[in-house]
Amino acid sequence: NIILVGNENKIEEFLPGKIDRSRLEIIHTDQMVTMDDSPKQALAAKPQASLLIAARLVNDGLANALVSAGNTGAVILSAAQSLSIIPGIERSAMASIYPVAKFYRESKGFALMLDVGATIKCTPKQLVHFAFMGSYYARQVLDIADPHVALLNIGEEETKGGETLTKTYKYLKAAEGINFIGNIEGKDIPKGYADVVITEGFVGNVVLKMLEGVSEVIKDMGVYAFKKKWSWKIGLALLRTGVQKLKEKTDYSEYGGAPVLGFEKLVIKAHGRSNAKAISNAIRIAELSVKNNICKLIAESIDDFNNKHRIDFIEI
Repeated sequence: NIILVGNENKIEEFLPGKIDRSRLEIIHTDQMVTMDDSPKQALAAKPQASLLIAARLVNDGLANALVSAGNTGAVILSAAQSLSIIPGIERSAMASIYPVAKFYRESKGFALMLDVGATIKCTPKQLVHFAFMGSYYARQVLDIADPHVALLNIGEEETKGGETLTKTYKYLKAAEGINFIGNIEGKDIPKGYADVVITEGFVGNVVLKMLEGVSEVIKDMGVYAFKKKWSWKIGLALLRTGVQKLKEKTDYSEYGGAPVLGFEKLVIKAHGRSNAKAISNAIRIAELSVKNNICKLIAESIDDFNNKHRIDFIEI
């Protein structure tokens, strides 16, 4: 079932007359956090903001997952204020699905990167936890049987990247249940060598925005070429099937939304420019994640790893 939280009058304007209301509920509030609001200030000033109400519904067991295309900072902060974090995890991570090439290695044609903005600077322990989160999400939700997990670094060597990344490498190499393939560089990200890429939130967010920009340039180049010359137009017409597939691969609406992992309940952050298809896919991903008990599986794996390395983690 779906619960819509927001201004009831505005929601009703967009609901088709013949929609099945037996699986739909509307909870009214006239308070909301806009894209331009400061998340912390807005949530403090608007205790009945739709995001806060939705997060409380999930925390109270009246909903199984939260899906939002709203202000990213407010989504994460609402979750942090209302939802319990998985015991043993210090920070949540936002993961994002992005397209990759399939001709460098056999893959699904997409990969998962985390963190992409929830935790700006991380410790080795937090990055290791992100690897477990991403690996289980890739297995249970993205249907990747044995996901290749890599650490984003400035070089492939084990000693690259400073103390944080070298220690992270050490623990990922020893971690059971993770198919760690080592470091990868930025140039390897779109090649799909890794199914799960681990990085700090600052770096991950920059990479994600760069990938989005490249996909937009590719699509704009096609439009430009189509308008510029008749010969190019004919060539693109002959290649239209391939061009359409490329557009689908780089279209964020195909992937629904980014899971915010680390909480005991699931949060899906959809793109701020999401259309109906993207929202639909975000809801579908949330449903699949809940059915596969992804949060419980992550909690069990984190608890097992922490117990095995409890003494080691004192140093980091």
